[in-house]
Amino acid sequence: MERKTIYRQELKYRVSRADRELLLHRLAAAMRPDVHGKNGVYAVRTLYFDTVYDDALRDSLAGETEKVKYRLRMYNLDDTFLRLEKKVKQGAGGFKIGSRLTRAECEKLIRGDCAFLAQKDEAFLAECYSRWRGGGLRPKEIVSYTRAAFGCAEGNVRITVDSDIRASRFTDAFFEPKLGGAPVTAEDACVLEVKFDRFLPDYIPHLVGIGDRELQAFSKFALGRDYYD
Repeated sequence: MERKTIYRQELKYRVSRADRELLLHRLAAAMRPDVHGKNGVYAVRTLYFDTVYDDALRDSLAGETEKVKYRLRMYNLDDTFLRLEKKVKQGAGGFKIGSRLTRAECEKLIRGDCAFLAQKDEAFLAECYSRWRGGGLRPKEIVSYTRAAFGCAEGNVRITVDSDIRASRFTDAFFEPKLGGAPVTAEDACVLEVKFDRFLPDYIPHLVGIGDRELQAFSKFALGRDYYD
């Protein structure tokens, strides 16, 4: 069955840690917290892949209109729920698709073994196999952070505030409990993201103070790579 591609708008802003606390208080009062976290808060760890020529990084730094990233994502260090994803950005909109993998399969990808993808009966994973074989994708960086997430059904809105954003080049340590890594933003810098489908309910801009904030292009992936390179 073919998946339906849903393009979502994504607005990003830098906020201070003090502002984060105020935002979380407001969001908790007006929206529902993500059910997968404690009061909507959980840990995210993402392993990014790129080609030998760093095509994804080059596109990100050059500000290309269309950008594609392949990544492996884990939440709260839970290795029983792992997703291989492709995220596509086209201007201010974008979409992502993905499939669950086992830890053993993820460990193979980290080692550069993609053969098992060819045996999966799924179009997305067949695409991944082609990209791994043809594009020479390999693990390049791990980005980890703490995320507070809230949503509402109207407009399919999801608002997240990410803090303690760190990057590590030690990709073999993806499953290690204590990854460490270097901070890629100022100590008190957090990232506010507002994501929605076709429209943003009227109360959301006021709730998060969009009118008083500067819209920014913010890539955790590019910041982490830039720190080490």
